[in-house]
Amino acid sequence: MNASAADDSRMRTLVRSDDLDETREMISTAYSPYELRALNRPQDFSAWYAEGGFPGVTLSALSYGTETLVAPEPLTTYLLVCQVHKGRVRVESPGREEQFVGTGDTYVLDPQRRFKVFWGAGARMTTIRLSKELVDRAAGEALGREEPVRARFALGGPVSAAAAESWSGISAAVHREIMAGGLAHTNPLVAAQLTQAAAATLMATHRLLPGSEPVRHIGNVAHPAVRRAIQLIEERSDQPLTLSDLAAAARLSPRALQEAFQRYVGRTPLAYLREVRLDRAHRDLVAADADGPVTVAEIAFRWGFSNLGRFANWYRRRYGHAPSVTLRA
Repeated sequence: MNASAADDSRMRTLVRSDDLDETREMISTAYSPYELRALNRPQDFSAWYAEGGFPGVTLSALSYGTETLVAPEPLTTYLLVCQVHKGRVRVESPGREEQFVGTGDTYVLDPQRRFKVFWGAGARMTTIRLSKELVDRAAGEALGREEPVRARFALGGPVSAAAAESWSGISAAVHREIMAGGLAHTNPLVAAQLTQAAAATLMATHRLLPGSEPVRHIGNVAHPAVRRAIQLIEERSDQPLTLSDLAAAARLSPRALQEAFQRYVGRTPLAYLREVRLDRAHRDLVAADADGPVTVAEIAFRWGFSNLGRFANWYRRRYGHAPSVTLRA
């Protein structure tokens, strides 16, 4: 799809403004809270945002008139597959990856990571939004698992030229269905089939990070408040979380949450959080190149362990050796 096609009347314009604060408020509502700054010639700032879709898929189109920084909070419940139709953007995942994306190229915004996107003046892109739940199911199927897998994506585009062609084909089908007002708008079966095909093609064409893992089953935890706290831990373990944060998510007092966790999980909420972080640090250490730039300290800090001595002790108790041994293996 070329950039001008996104102006089709079936895309509903939600923002057309030269007011930065108004734009930030409107697009934060559509996506997630985010930082928005004009990096050059703020007097030339302008923004356009439009969207359309059918059940299971939202297609959005965006452009900025001057050099602009967009830094959203983690998306958590969905991911975005972004395609640049005009100009150039630079995408950073702080401390991890950087990619320059030109006209015609795509990249994936992983729902659990923070990103900064630096837009060139006049750049325009479209995004296909898919739910995290749908993508996790597709990841499980792609990896031959019976259960969903928490899909974590590398920043880069399709893994090969053939993969790029395949993704381009399903992306074009989604665009056409939305722009033409096709059957997916009114036929749930068609919408579900096309949405599932998009998720399956995403799995086959883009690189999953080694940290992708089976979704932990919490169905055997009967207490709904504990389930809510566990869900927050599973989705945001790489972010600062306190007992108060978990209690707020659970809708209990901190003391009541502590008691419920001990009864239903057999450990405290913060002990459970530490176990999840240790698991994910271990997976990153296993996946890391011993001769590469990644260090034990960097991985520990990534997963919220600010005291390296305590991290090493917890890691040794859980895995039987120091984290540096895993990194060198």
